[in-house]
Parts: sequence; C-alpha cells; structure tokens
Amino acid sequence: MNSLDLSLQPLGTGAAADGLAALLVSPASQSSFVVCPPPTLLSLHQAWLRRFLQHHHPGQPVPAHVVAEYGQQLVAALGQWFHAPEWAPLQRAMKMQPGRPLRIRVGPSLRALEQLPWEALPLDRSIWRLAPTDPALPMAVPRQRRPRLLLVVGHEGELRLDREIEELEGLARRGRIALITQRGSEATAAQLRTALEATPGWDMLIFLGHSSGDRQGSGSLQLGDGSWISGGSLEPWLRRAADQGLQLVLLNSCSGVDLAHRCMAAGIAWVQCFREPVPSEAATAAFTTILRQMEAGRPFGLALEAAAHQLQQGTWAGVQWLMSAYCHPEAQPFQLPEPRQRLQRRELLLLGAGTGLTTVAGVASGWGARGVIGRREWRMATYLGAGDQALMVAQAPRMVAERVDRLTSGRFRIRLVHVPQISTSQMLKRVNGGGYECSYGDIYYDKLLQPLIFAKAIPFGLSPREQTAWLHYFRAGEDRPFHQSIYPRLRVEGVALDNLRTFPITCTGGQMGGWFKKEINDLQDLVGLRMRIPGLGAEILNRFQVRTDFELNEGRIIPPGELVSRLRNGKLDAAEWIGPHDDEALGLYRAAKYYYYPGWWEPSTTTELVVNARAFRSLPPDHQAALEVACAETYTQVFLQYDLQNMEALERLRRRHGVELRRFSDSMLAAFERQTVAHLEELARQSPDTFGYAYKEWLSFRDRFRATTRITQYGLG
Repeated sequence: MNSLDLSLQPLGTGAAADGLAALLVSPASQSSFVVCPPPTLLSLHQAWLRRFLQHHHPGQPVPAHVVAEYGQQLVAALGQWFHAPEWAPLQRAMKMQPGRPLRIRVGPSLRALEQLPWEALPLDRSIWRLAPTDPALPMAVPRQRRPRLLLVVGHEGELRLDREIEELEGLARRGRIALITQRGSEATAAQLRTALEATPGWDMLIFLGHSSGDRQGSGSLQLGDGSWISGGSLEPWLRRAADQGLQLVLLNSCSGVDLAHRCMAAGIAWVQCFREPVPSEAATAAFTTILRQMEAGRPFGLALEAAAHQLQQGTWAGVQWLMSAYCHPEAQPFQLPEPRQRLQRRELLLLGAGTGLTTVAGVASGWGARGVIGRREWRMATYLGAGDQALMVAQAPRMVAERVDRLTSGRFRIRLVHVPQISTSQMLKRVNGGGYECSYGDIYYDKLLQPLIFAKAIPFGLSPREQTAWLHYFRAGEDRPFHQSIYPRLRVEGVALDNLRTFPITCTGGQMGGWFKKEINDLQDLVGLRMRIPGLGAEILNRFQVRTDFELNEGRIIPPGELVSRLRNGKLDAAEWIGPHDDEALGLYRAAKYYYYPGWWEPSTTTELVVNARAFRSLPPDHQAALEVACAETYTQVFLQYDLQNMEALERLRRRHGVELRRFSDSMLAAFERQTVAHLEELARQSPDTFGYAYKEWLSFRDRFRATTRITQYGLG
C-alpha cells in the first residue's frame, strides 16, 4: 500500500461525542487508539455552512469576509484537534512517512463527521476519502485503447454547461478520449442504464447537472428529460460498468456524497463530488481545471489538488472545502494516455497489417490481443512513493510502467516496489544480481557511486542539450554508451556491477540555486550556513564552510518532505530541491523568502532506469523495443513538462507568493567554479580508475562537442 489509512468508528453504540475508535494502517505499522472530537467542532461546521449557503444564495447575502472568518475558525479547530496528543500514533506515522497520502474512512453512523472538510487539514500531503463500508472489488482488467467517456447532461434549465461540454468535446477532437454524450431528451433513465451495460465499456462517467442527497443515503440525479433517478437504482448498472472498466466518476453537481457512496459500493476506483450545493461557476472552474490537468498528463489525484488550489485562489468563498475525492482501497492512479503513445501503437499495428504473416507474428509477440500467453512482469525498485507524485521527477517510474503496459497490450508489465530504506548502491547490487529487474534510484544520495555522477549532473557542467548527447555517446568500437562502462568498474560489498544497462528517463533541465532565509551577498555569508543540498554541490559548498546534509542529518540525506518544517523550526537556513514547479509543489516559498539562481551545481540533471542486462536480453524483441521507446518518451516528456511548467510556476512564485529572486554575484560564481575544478581534479587523483577514468573522457567530450556547436549553432561562441 502507498497510503496511510485512517478509519474512525463510534465507540460502542454512542454518538461521535462519546468518543471514536481510530484504526491506523500504514506500510510500516498498524495501531488503534481513541480520540474525542471537540464539542464545538460540529457546531462550528454548521455555523460556517449556514453562512456559506446564505452567501451564495441571491436572496440572503452574507459578506464573503464573514464566510471566510467562520471557515478559518472551523479549519483552525479541526487542525488543532488533529494535533492534540491523542493523535500521537498518526503524528508519528506521518513524520516517519512524509508526503504519503492520508485516506480517511468515517463510519456510516457518523454522517456529521463525514461532512467535515478533512481536505483542509494542513498536513502537507494529499487527503482522500474511503467509503464508509468496504466496497465491492471490480473485475475489470486494463485495456489498450483511447479512454471511453460517457457524458450525461442533466436537466439544464438555468444552468450554463456549455463550457464544460466544450472542454470534453475538445478532448475528443484532439484524440484524447472517445466521447459519447447523452443530453436533453436523450438523457433518460432507460438510455443511461443501457449505456452503462454496453460493451466495450467506459473508463470515465461524467454527470453535469443537479443532484441531491436523501435520508436513505442513496442520492439522486436529475436527468436531461427532467426525471430523477436514485443512486440505489443505478448501483447494479454502475457495478456492470465497473466490471467492464469504469474507473472514474466526476459528479459536477451538488450534494454528491450519497451518490459517491453508491459508486464506491459498485467498485469504481475514483469519484469526485461536492458535499453541498456550490455555485455553478465554481463547479465549472474545478471541472475544467481537472480536465486540463489530466490532458497535460497528470494523474487524477494531482489534477484534483490543482482544482482545489484554483478554487482557493478564486472568489468563491470556501468552495474548496466542499470538494472531495473518494477512492477504492485498491485504486491505482488514473491518467489519460499520451497521444503520441497511442499513435505509435496504431503505427505498429498498421505495419503489422501490411502482410498477413507479419500480423500473426505481431499478435504472437505481444502487440495484439490480450488473450495470448507469455505475459511477463518486472519489478522496479524505487525510493519514491505515492506521496512524492506532485513532483514531476517522481512521476517517471509510473510513466515508464504505463507506457510499457500499453505498448504491449498488458503482456509486459512493470510493478513499482517502494524501497525507501535501502541505499542506491544496495539497490543497484540487487538489480545486478536479479533481486529486481530494474530500479529508479538517485546516485546523488550515495557517495559509493560517485563515479557515476557524470550521468547525473556536474557543477558548471553540461547544458541539457550536451547532457542528452553525452548519455548517448559511444566511443569507436564499443557496443554501449561510454558512461555505462563505468558500472563494471565499481564494486558494492565486493560485487562488481557488471550486469547492468541503463536508459535515461528524466531530465529536469537547468535548476535553481535554492531557497535562503537571508540574503547571501558574499562568501562570508555562507560561513556556518545550514543547507540541504546533496552530491558534489554539497562537497563544494563544504569548502566554503557550509554545513550540509551528511553533517546535519547523521550521514543521511534530508528528504524533501521535511524541508519546509526544518526551515520553519530553524534547523535549516537554506535548501535546494529542483526548480520552480517542484519547489512550489513542496511549498518551499512558505518557509524562505529569497530564491537564488543559477543552480550552478546542477546545470542539467538526468536520471536513468537501471536494468538487469540478462533480464533485458531474455525479453522478446518487441518487449525490448517497448521498454526503450517508453524510456525515451518519458525522458522527452519530463524534460518538456519541466520547461513549460517551470515558466508558469516562476511567474506564480513572484507575483502571487511574493518570492524575491536573487542572483549569486559574479565574484561568488567565479569562486564556486574555481573550487569545482579543484575538487573534480582531486577526486580524479584519488580514484584514477573510476572517477578519473570518467572525468577524462567527459572533459574530452565536452570540449569536442562545444568546438562543434560554436561552428554549427547560431549565437554560440
């Protein structure tokens, strides 16, 4: 499991005020304890909700600042309760597992507690909801095709739904989805039931219109012809749709908790809803943000967080506290496939169709139907978990696995295995010996692997273009890129890493110079500074008397999930992570004011998928090709998204969050570069057969590449 699951049930037959039995289940432990809600919490919620509904009702206006004030009181009370000593087991689990999503289940008899805005808790992690009771298990298996989406438009009346419908039709025109719409007189109960049990099934169901809750806990939808249909009567058809692949339901309507319960009971993986009536404009904004985020390649969970952020920045007081996501306990991330990925799949099938024999061979080797034999599953060890998925660099393992699955129609799958407690060198040793078929680690965090740093980032080193070429650079007569020849020269506990090959899968491009709580005007300001920074950048800053991770954290890297808290509590004076997008996602702007550039220690950072060479050779040729294509596409997509999203994030950091950009002075940069050269030369002298071997070839490549681009590239030289 990749989450912390919290279940709240009443003690005995009493109400919530009599105490709650809390059960916490996490990957590391399981514990039970008792908590008592503050007596004022539910009344605060009702007071805020009354004012919220009045503010958004045209007949009884309440000023927005009043709604906000009551909302802040409610959220503060909820947060204060969660940080009380009785929650110590949860607090310990969250500290041990930073960033891991928290999923909350509230028992069926605790309806008032379920309506609380749990999503507003300031816990620095995603918060999702589980159904009050265990849902059915879906029977569907993944399929290789465009996602099929069923859009049901309810009775429109005064509603204006054209914007939402246009978003969906745009996705269909761009080839992202196959869309079927039921609207007006075509949106009837009979037609909806027929559509839900149709083959080949649906991946998404979206309802736009009016909905309501009821005392029976069933909920109901108003369909396009004006009739109402209950969630309870729909549940059997929803179950059939789930068995055929329905994974996501978006209820862009009001009072959708009961309907969400019915969807969960049917075995659907994800459901988004609003718990109370909300303004139509706010629901539209949330809906369009979710769709645009998913089209950009983000999974539904992260798209939902972006929608909540959008609502918070808007003028709809408190709406963000009424949007919830329910998920099945076995839910996997839901994401739209990349258009290029589907095109390649179609091209392969068309090429295979050129001759009858080729088509048969393609089916037999895995490009065709799912019913053939010979399925394979690999395990990918990774230090990153589900809680890290807001960071683009952390999404690469999942992107590779999903591409491979789709390119091979499910005949070759890669299962991610979260192994946060082992070092990268141990991870590579296990891959080398066949314990895992592949891994996604970070050599920056392991000094034993320092000679491999040339495949990661070198201070004042290569540009993104140069780094990409370096990772694919062959010396004459050799059968693999040069940097891969460094692995067999290394030993981990006496074992040579001689059974590995690598595929680049991430490139962050140029990075930033980090977040500082005070201005850094000269080298003297660095003396004694406590900074989170790994790798060679840390070693060079140590030469300027900066204290870094291995000194501050007992020889271990400080994980990104702890940076904000350590900056706030004074344990750190500065921290660097990646760049504007991921730094914003971590919330570093909330803890430090000055954002320095350039990130001279990582001018172009790349990471590779490390693969057991024998396992790769044992794959059929089409599976090998699928893995290579998946890695190459992931590398390009991650690089592209960093460039595009960093641009927008930097603008937000400056204009919305008041971040102050600062550039390291020329004299400081010159000093850093001098010490970098001295440090690299020292490492080369200390380890001539490993670091020195790589450094010599790297310098030669850099000089030859730049000599060429000064001639061929306009504007250089």
